[in-house]
Amino acid sequence: MAGATLLALDCGTQSVRALLFDLEGNLLARQQVVFEPAYHSPEPGWAEQPADYYWDCLVQACQGLWAQPGVDKTAIAGVAVTTQRATVVPVDRAARPCTRPSSGWTSARRKTCRRSACTGRRCSAP
Repeated sequence: MAGATLLALDCGTQSVRALLFDLEGNLLARQQVVFEPAYHSPEPGWAEQPADYYWDCLVQACQGLWAQPGVDKTAIAGVAVTTQRATVVPVDRAARPCTRPSSGWTSARRKTCRRSACTGRRCSAP
């Protein structure tokens, strides 16, 4: 592969993909890492995953892409990132993932206020 390339990173519901395109939009190489399992469900209707698992799978996908014949990571001219819908990954003040698992967009859990003024209602207050 000669010339500049574009790297697309896609973190989906079932897997993460690293894709390499030329500047004309032609797919040159791809590597996919499937989430096993897609999510954990510690309670009925919950969908969560350790936040660092997404990162580990992304690293694995990129390393698999770099190992493919003809892939030159130094030729990457730009990066695009896509992610699954409203999945929440809690982070601390330094933007590091917390020890709490991420909550997937497919999760049916909801937040109920513990404040006495709105007990039992959906929480819209911080």
